[in-house]
Amino acid sequence: MKFRAQMKDPLYMREFQNIIATLSKLSKDCLMILGAQQMHLIVNEDQSSTSSPLVWVSIAATEYFPEYVMEAAHPDQDYIVLIMSSANLGRALSFLRGGGANSCKLKLQRIQFPCISVACSLLSTSSTEARDVLYDVPVTIIPASDWPTYVVPRVPPSQLALALPSLRLLRSLIDKLKNMSPSLEFQANSDGELNVVATSEMSTVTSRFKRLLPRFLSADNDREASCLVDSRKASAFFTALQLANEELTIAIDREHSIHLQIDVRKDVMLHSILPAVCA
Repeated sequence: MKFRAQMKDPLYMREFQNIIATLSKLSKDCLMILGAQQMHLIVNEDQSSTSSPLVWVSIAATEYFPEYVMEAAHPDQDYIVLIMSSANLGRALSFLRGGGANSCKLKLQRIQFPCISVACSLLSTSSTEARDVLYDVPVTIIPASDWPTYVVPRVPPSQLALALPSLRLLRSLIDKLKNMSPSLEFQANSDGELNVVATSEMSTVTSRFKRLLPRFLSADNDREASCLVDSRKASAFFTALQLANEELTIAIDREHSIHLQIDVRKDVMLHSILPAVCA
């Protein structure tokens, strides 16, 4: 079983660090599924908190890693599946936050325990020579017999999807509405209008976003779709986001779920699913 990968582009290193920082704010554990061509990072709903949503990131290996090698334990296996502390992984990559890194290497190895070794080569402000920082993140290797429990989530079907060019206003709005109502209703139509509705015993507040770009319409040409979701889970997702890319796609599977997607770049996507709640 082998895995090693290397990043050299400063922008990609910062993006990768921001992705891990986002996941670490949502759950204490992170699932890493390493394939031959893709890396998946998943945080499930935290059992200790009812407000943590399901979030996962799919990364095309060639997008971030000019060097990427994965060899499973057996020739007939396609993956390596690991569980680790998302906070520990975030701390290991925190050296990339301020820039100044020449490279960052990830390597699966066993020292006294299985771990992902994170080696960062950093430029020093007081010397022309780079300094190396090594951080070993303990991992649990999941045996193939248990893989059915740990799978990459599927994007749910949807009747309608709208693209928001900026999520700043939506993030601020949801942060305020979560204190007003335990649930939020997302209403969308094919004219590019999104309504976010919060209802309390005293009032109903509707916030409207207009002239949004429809990204998807179902084959049945549904003109409208709506879904009621937990306001704390919605707020947790938006509060955790550390990514500079602000374009967000909201897809609604009527009365079942809302799928949120951020295209970090062409083959790097962050997803979240907010399940429907009862009115």
